[in-house]
Amino acid sequence: MPRRAASLFAAFMITLACASVSTAQDFASLKRDLASGGDFRLRVAAALALGRTHNRAALGPLVNALEDTHPAVRTAAAAALAALDQRDASYALRSRLTQEPSAAVRAQLANSLAKLEVGSKTSETGARVLVKLGQMRNLSGARGEKLAGAFRGATRAKAAALPGVELVSEASEGKQEAEARKLPLLVIDGVLNHLSQGAEGDQTAVSARVEYVFLKMPEHALTGSIAGTARAFDSVRASGDQNRMSQLELQALEGAVESAMRGAPDVMQHALR
Repeated sequence: MPRRAASLFAAFMITLACASVSTAQDFASLKRDLASGGDFRLRVAAALALGRTHNRAALGPLVNALEDTHPAVRTAAAAALAALDQRDASYALRSRLTQEPSAAVRAQLANSLAKLEVGSKTSETGARVLVKLGQMRNLSGARGEKLAGAFRGATRAKAAALPGVELVSEASEGKQEAEARKLPLLVIDGVLNHLSQGAEGDQTAVSARVEYVFLKMPEHALTGSIAGTARAFDSVRASGDQNRMSQLELQALEGAVESAMRGAPDVMQHALR
């Protein structure tokens, strides 16, 4: 690793280990700064702060930040995912590692991945049900596969935060793991079926709607469904700014996913009877 890259890597690790999270920091503000902060240093600080929250809701924003245009932000996001200590980040870290051009970022990705995989072997999850994400389709007609990826990431983050739930790896079918651990397995299929933009007075609004169905495995038995909607607002001037509109779409999407997942515990409880 070049000396400069190694120094950058070490600096991030020291910052992550030593800094403390201010109780005055607002979680929503940190997510917003990470997603759309104009200065890369603001995005770096937000990523590191989110990692220190140990809040599962930070998983989605940090995974998305692995695609940031600035290598310092990607490094910070990878370090923060290790600090967050959610094994569900392993797939995203491994996937990013195969395409990351920066040596310093690759080093942090590998380091974070190793920490999570070691921790997953020794920790007790207390899981009552294993959940695997099935198909996540974007039928809204907006932004195609890119928005479908964001939909999957938001769903994974919110599902991982549900009590008693452990998500299986994207690379695993889940069947063998469920049998070995004697835990029930549910598959969630989802659809983003509505995403629209409109003007309301001096504001631009984006509305989103998502739906999910739960299948109990290996029977493929439909056990229930949930749906959620949300709206996100910005000034009317935002309609002419592609970056701001993309961020507004993501906010509406994440809100709809969160709304839907509030009904997931009841559906899963019914499935496990």
